[in-house]
Amino acid sequence: MKAKHRRIAAILVLLAAAAAGYLWLVHGPTGTAVSPPAADSSSPSPSSRQSILAAETQPPADRPTPTPAPVYQVEAAQPDEAAGCLQRGLELMNAGKLLEARGELSKAIFSGALDEAQAEQARAAAAKVADATIFSPQIVEGDPYVFQYTFQSGEILNKVERKLNLHVPPQLIVKINRLPNDRSIRAGATVKMVQGPFHAIVSKSHFTIDLYLARQGLDPVFVRRLKVGLGADGSTPVGAWKVGQGKKMINATWFPPPSSEIRRPQHPGDPNYPLGKAGHWIGLVGTDPNTAPCTGYGLHGTDDPASIGRAESLGCIRLADPDIEFVYSLLYEEWSTVQVTP
Repeated sequence: MKAKHRRIAAILVLLAAAAAGYLWLVHGPTGTAVSPPAADSSSPSPSSRQSILAAETQPPADRPTPTPAPVYQVEAAQPDEAAGCLQRGLELMNAGKLLEARGELSKAIFSGALDEAQAEQARAAAAKVADATIFSPQIVEGDPYVFQYTFQSGEILNKVERKLNLHVPPQLIVKINRLPNDRSIRAGATVKMVQGPFHAIVSKSHFTIDLYLARQGLDPVFVRRLKVGLGADGSTPVGAWKVGQGKKMINATWFPPPSSEIRRPQHPGDPNYPLGKAGHWIGLVGTDPNTAPCTGYGLHGTDDPASIGRAESLGCIRLADPDIEFVYSLLYEEWSTVQVTP
């Protein structure tokens, strides 16, 4: 009997160890300081929505295995329901209830049921609310996407971001907190953190990129619409992409595709360098059957601002210099997704 009890105890220990290993893979190692708030369990389940984007991601070797990337989801809504969300969002914003306003405005935008004038009004209001709740040093009580973190002795921002699995570039944290640089954070400093990742939707017909914040278990939050330039003759492939590991660069060297008349790689300062003043490059990796075979595509700045809003590039997605700098500060390697729609 005692031997039987020992066998049962050993099995229980093994099961407990397996469960602990699974939790580590899903959630990563636990931090020692302030932890981000838990997701709101009252959020609608993904199965209740129509998904536009559901790209799988592959993590770097030293990061915990991600769940499927957060999705840009569209609430099934009639035009009058969407208009009601917009109206409530505007009223809540005027009343200073920013989180509630953010939810209603994002819901209205993501519904796809607003007319163009309403959608423009909703996007403008949502951008203002995003600036106040996400991109400012202030924290609105109850916001599930942000929290405060107090730095311990010896900690640096890069490692803290990784420890907390924020999935946002450290430079965004620096900008939000109005810091001169990441080295200015000292032990004991309390800093606003944002839980990402951010994602993007590119509309070829509208020459726009919509940026939004979405984390598993939380409702997506619209933050900005910007204008883009696209590939001539429809050469920007439609489908799902992710930001590739090691594919975000500043002062990037540009390698001309075979279709280009330029034959040599171009470096910042070269007369034919096309990536804009700072050379921002965000390389993309295809994640569906249509985009997976495609290589060499990305988002970048441009030396030709007049091309924004037109189909004149060799296939990549180009933005004005201030806009690509903003996008660069949001999108995170391996976790941020970019959906290109017709």
